[in-house]
Amino acid sequence: MGIEIISRFDPLTAKSAHAGTILASGVLPTGLNAPFEHAWGYLNGPGEMEPHTHHKEEIYIFTKGNGFVKVDGVRYPVGPGDVAYIPPDALHSVLNEGQGVLEWAAFWWIIMEN
Repeated sequence: MGIEIISRFDPLTAKSAHAGTILASGVLPTGLNAPFEHAWGYLNGPGEMEPHTHHKEEIYIFTKGNGFVKVDGVRYPVGPGDVAYIPPDALHSVLNEGQGVLEWAAFWWIIMEN
């Protein structure tokens, strides 16, 4: 018995997001009840995702390409296999300064108070 691939990013079916600065689509299929929200992010060639904030914790898992995640004005280099943590209320974005694809999966959730 093998695994079932339930999701793979497809730029042909993705939609414009963050004021048209990236392409995005759901990571998990509709109907799968996850305790978090999720989206694929995709930048093809030079560009920057619209900087934004939200009152949730978030991680980005980078799957293709090389670029930067910017959190509160500080740039961090990222590439395949890197996981970036975005704290609540931090101004953040993703930058692709190269000619290739930069792809990541984003997961965010309500802040869990101790």
